[in-house]
Amino acid sequence: MQPHIADFLAYLRDIKNYSPHTIRSYSLDLEQFCAWIYSEDRLKPSQGPEKVTYNLIRRYVAHLGARYEKSSSSRKLSVLKAFWKWLEREGRVLTNPAAAVVAPKIARNLPNVLELREIEQMLELPDARSPLGRRDRALLEWLYSSGARLSETAALNLEDLDWKKGEARIESGKGGKARLVLLGEPCLDALRAYVEDWRGELLKRAKRDPKPTQAVWINGRGTRLSPNAIYVLVRDYGRAAGIRFEVTPHVLRHSFATHLLEGGADLRVVQELLGHKSLSATQIYTRVSTSQLQKVYAAAHPRDRQFPELSGQTKRENAE
Repeated sequence: MQPHIADFLAYLRDIKNYSPHTIRSYSLDLEQFCAWIYSEDRLKPSQGPEKVTYNLIRRYVAHLGARYEKSSSSRKLSVLKAFWKWLEREGRVLTNPAAAVVAPKIARNLPNVLELREIEQMLELPDARSPLGRRDRALLEWLYSSGARLSETAALNLEDLDWKKGEARIESGKGGKARLVLLGEPCLDALRAYVEDWRGELLKRAKRDPKPTQAVWINGRGTRLSPNAIYVLVRDYGRAAGIRFEVTPHVLRHSFATHLLEGGADLRVVQELLGHKSLSATQIYTRVSTSQLQKVYAAAHPRDRQFPELSGQTKRENAE
């Protein structure tokens, strides 16, 4: 089994251009499956993937279900499905025993989303009189304006910014593909102030280096800010703002997408800005708040008696 797994992982790395983190995750999941099938004589180590059956994989999924959350069991099964699909395509097995195995049903929880006033509260917290405060303000503006992932944000370099077009070229955190993100005026203003007036102050603190870092986000030592440091920074500002749940860079990404859709943006445009491969991944953001639904109903329905107090308010707002 091991030679097949090694070839499969090489395919993911060299052909599919998967990240090292993803490849390691696939490797661990496949190793876990092998450890299970070789225990208790379910399969002999000398036997290959062609001896694995549908019933054996079903038993393994049941085994996972007793030990892991449904999301983890489903992910581990998806790795097996991808592995055997590749084996079948390569002609190494005649059938795919994992294809018909049904994954556990997962309840899709709606992501936490910040209200605009909460985002504004966070943006007002960084100290505008210090280099680190200016960096933090620009970083929060960037995360909310671009919708970029944490890994994409940490990897951002100065050469990736296009000041004239108000765009940035980022390397996708999934699949290694590059894409463009758009930046609003508040973000551009905060970024320009940080990069032109304050970033140099942080860079002076770096040890003498003939080739200074080109990273946009740098720490107090003048070196690239790590993903973990960005995560902690955002979390701490969320706590300082009194947000009711833990704020992460991904929460700002969720808020970016949800607010665009609530503002009337097309779903496929948001898909492109987020870098999602499929539209289904973007559709989770189509949630609309109850208050938004009521406002639309009251403004559009000819007989809006169901929300009399709201319809009166909406009509007054329209009249103004």
